[in-house]
Amino acid sequence: MTDDLPAAWSRDRADASRPTPNATPRRFLRYVHDTGDVSLRVAPATLEVTERPGYELSVTIYPGLELEERTVVRTVTTCESCKRLAREFMSVFDGRYEGAANTEAAVEYATERVAPSSAYDGIVTD
Repeated sequence: MTDDLPAAWSRDRADASRPTPNATPRRFLRYVHDTGDVSLRVAPATLEVTERPGYELSVTIYPGLELEERTVVRTVTTCESCKRLAREFMSVFDGRYEGAANTEAAVEYATERVAPSSAYDGIVTD
């Protein structure tokens, strides 16, 4: 699947690694908003934290700065599902973003829209 990203976003990095020679490659992707104030990360889930395998989508506000804040938005079972959620986050963020003054509010809004509902455990299996 190609990255059909909103115009204000670009893929900054894409890596893959294999924990063992015969293992399925684990993908790592990073997307950055044109302002540089927001980045999204698609990476294998941290098993110590989530207790289940899969991929997690996280958002970082002000990456690389002292004010940097990283939040896990959602954990899903496949990289493709996580990439789809990342694109959804980007679209919702862009619809709410009005400039640097409301970066945090736009991230919060997009996070709420992409996060699982309280009635759902958060794992997407499609």
